Amino acid sequence: MADSVVQAILDATKDPHVRESMLLGSRLESSWNPGAVGDNGTSFGPYQIHLPAHPGVTAAQAQNPAWATRYMLSAYQRGAAAQPESLWRSNPERAAEQAAVAAEAPAEPYYSGRGAESVHAAWRATVGALGGHAPADGAPPGGGGPGATSAQNAGLFDFGIGGLISAIAVPFAMIAQPFAEIGTLLTWWWTNRMKVAFIAVGVVFFIIGLVFFAKDNL
Repeated sequence: MADSVVQAILDATKDPHVRESMLLGSRLESSWNPGAVGDNGTSFGPYQIHLPAHPGVTAAQAQNPAWATRYMLSAYQRGAAAQPESLWRSNPERAAEQAAVAAEAPAEPYYSGRGAESVHAAWRATVGALGGHAPADGAPPGGGGPGATSAQNAGLFDFGIGGLISAIAVPFAMIAQPFAEIGTLLTWWWTNRMKVAFIAVGVVFFIIGLVFFAKDNL
């Protein structure tokens, strides 16, 4: 039964974000049970399509995994596209949950309405259905596990090399700064040397004039 829902999603879209969102959303809504009935007999199927809100849909259609998946596909596509790519990279569980909330419009977001542990469990099932390996209990959503540890170590290594280069470069930059300023001053002087020469000569004659003036009045 659950396999039929998973397969319907895999057949309906190749977009990994949409797949993750639909798998997570339907897992939270029905545990991938196509025959699920909820909301006092008004919501049906793997996505718990609420028939009063979808008057053109029958219970039989809502409980048909392939039909229901095609019906919900556009809503999930919009929900997945609305999540920033940075969130998909850093925390795919959170991105998929928010996409599912946008598509399903539950009374509360799943994290608050169902509890974080339910979302984590549904995400592990989602990753497993996609042929991956779910993070161990207690690992942060969207990360954790040996791969994340290796990535963190790689990041620390990269930072260490960068820090070493900076540590070497900064003192040289500090030493070079005064020379750079002197070079700038010399460049300005060379560019304006004639003006400087005329000003200097004028200053000298002015001083000489002051000296003679003072001498004549003593």
